[in-house]
Amino acid sequence: MSQQPSSERPDWLPEELRDLPFGSPEFKDANARLAQGDSEALATQTRGMPTWINLTGTTICNLKCFMCNQFLDPDIPKWIMNDAVYDKVVRELYPFAKTVQFSAFGEPLMTPGMEGKLDDLERTHTKLEMVSNATLMMKESRFREKLLKTLGLVTFSIDGATRETYNSVRTGAEFNEVIDNITRFAEARMEMPVDQRPGMNFNFIMMKRTVPEAPRFVELVKELGGDHIVFNHLVAFHPSLKGESLMEHRAFANEHMDATRQVAAELGVSVAIPDNFHLDRDEGLDRGVSPESPESAGGTAPASESKAPRAQGKPPVKCWFLWDRVYIGTEGEVVPCCVAGMPFFGNMMEQSFREIWNGKTYQTYREHVFTEKPHGGCRNCYLIYPNLEQIEEEGYLKY
Repeated sequence: MSQQPSSERPDWLPEELRDLPFGSPEFKDANARLAQGDSEALATQTRGMPTWINLTGTTICNLKCFMCNQFLDPDIPKWIMNDAVYDKVVRELYPFAKTVQFSAFGEPLMTPGMEGKLDDLERTHTKLEMVSNATLMMKESRFREKLLKTLGLVTFSIDGATRETYNSVRTGAEFNEVIDNITRFAEARMEMPVDQRPGMNFNFIMMKRTVPEAPRFVELVKELGGDHIVFNHLVAFHPSLKGESLMEHRAFANEHMDATRQVAAELGVSVAIPDNFHLDRDEGLDRGVSPESPESAGGTAPASESKAPRAQGKPPVKCWFLWDRVYIGTEGEVVPCCVAGMPFFGNMMEQSFREIWNGKTYQTYREHVFTEKPHGGCRNCYLIYPNLEQIEEEGYLKY
């Protein structure tokens, strides 16, 4: 059942928001400006609220990908968000947010009560953003029409450009059906007015078996009419994945990444792809260059011969989570970002979100994130560590 957000205006609203209709698009725009200003000022206490929310609506997925923790650890619990938590998020956060995701670890279209949740988004002028495996996109026409109306951006995760490779990674999915789903979705979105048309991006995980198909994948996305492709390295967090990691096949990876860049340039396809690995010819060994952030096309510096010290000041890619984004767990846990091992900063069922958002833990993390000694989980963040070998040495890739 969909929920009606509270019309009560919080008494703590800053001056910039007080005279605007609560939860209106103008109100959300003003809040976004405050959040941006807080981020630029590195404010430990904020005026704005998160503009982007990830709700762990479900951790359930309909696939069994060999590199996913849900497959590698079958004992991981399958969670669904508590209704009372969802209701409180709608009341406290939806009036401020521009974008909501329904899952970080599962397939978002398996979220219970999706139709009612889409109604909540439409009523509160909030757009849906989702990362999907595309297997469930086009099942029912009524649901599909509602989804298209609320969708701001969909990112399809497709690892491979051929049926054989894709099916070997995405167990439980069928390549031809997935491409047909995306094709029909692409046609439907192009029938919409330009200003209402959702974005269509793609994720591609590069590993030994998939990276040779990356150039062909660029061609496929061009054919489908996609907007952008993010190429990410496989993170070998489990011993069974080590042979697929391109850290073990650096010259091989460089060859195919170069070919991918060339095809993208020739076809005019927007891509974000990691820098090439630096090959140490004197020692006959490959020494790595870190992949860039998935949301940035900026370059990174080569690894030094010894562990590079972390530079003081802003990292190469600015943290956009501590001032602008938040993850809410199934029981109301407030988590600052998607970095593995980050602690809960509070629980929405025990206090208001605003109290947590400007509480002691958030203030401490904001104070230290751009210093020589980031606090807690920020020490292992790929945004703070531009060097992949340094991340590995300090524990991010330990099994």
